[in-house]
Amino acid sequence: MAGQGDNELETVKLLVREADPALSGQDVLSVSEHQRLAGMHEGARPAFVTARRMLRTALGDHMGLLPKAVPLKQEGAGRISIEGFSEDEPPYFSVSHTGAAEEGIAAVMVADSCPVGLDIQQLDPAVDWRRVAERRFPEEDWMLLSAMSDEIGRLMFFTLWSIREAFVKMEDGKLMPYLRGVQIDLTARPPKLATPTPKGLTDAFIYFDFNPDHNLMIAAVAEKPVRIDLDLDIQPIHRRPDPLRNRVD
Repeated sequence: MAGQGDNELETVKLLVREADPALSGQDVLSVSEHQRLAGMHEGARPAFVTARRMLRTALGDHMGLLPKAVPLKQEGAGRISIEGFSEDEPPYFSVSHTGAAEEGIAAVMVADSCPVGLDIQQLDPAVDWRRVAERRFPEEDWMLLSAMSDEIGRLMFFTLWSIREAFVKMEDGKLMPYLRGVQIDLTARPPKLATPTPKGLTDAFIYFDFNPDHNLMIAAVAEKPVRIDLDLDIQPIHRRPDPLRNRVD
């Protein structure tokens, strides 16, 4: 990554918004997305609709299309892709959402220069992070985390988890090999891979940010250096009745 000037880097906007319980913008969803929405638990719907609306809008801006016209496709719980585009063809994108209707958050990023991955996590105090880290993280991580206070250890746990899951999304991999096998050097500036990813990537751009107001960890990765423009706008939203209007007939 050395030798690449900042003026050569692509600026990638990372959008983070609260999930809208009113399900605003569901009119841009495809028939298959409406069907997926109809089968969801009420609490999961706002984050899903908000994330898909944001993704369709961002991709539409890149492709010169209306959000509803972006030909997104997804088979089952698999990776979202653009119909007619190969995986190594821009625009590259990643999406993440977390939380329920009252506090859900969605995030999206779209890039032209290289594949990207994105993950957001709200630091849940109910999660027994020590137990999870001992079972799923590399031994070196567990030894380090186990010596930390609960507050610092929890923050470090979610930082490592989010970065690794962002790599999962970028490489369309399985979670466990990344949790177990990918080492991150957080002491480097910027952070860097200490071990290759399961797909063999040895160098990558790594970004993370913690928003304490919303207990939110944001992690993004890219195959090449990029400049992240974080656009975070989260306002409290009061819960309203589920306004599911997703008839497709």
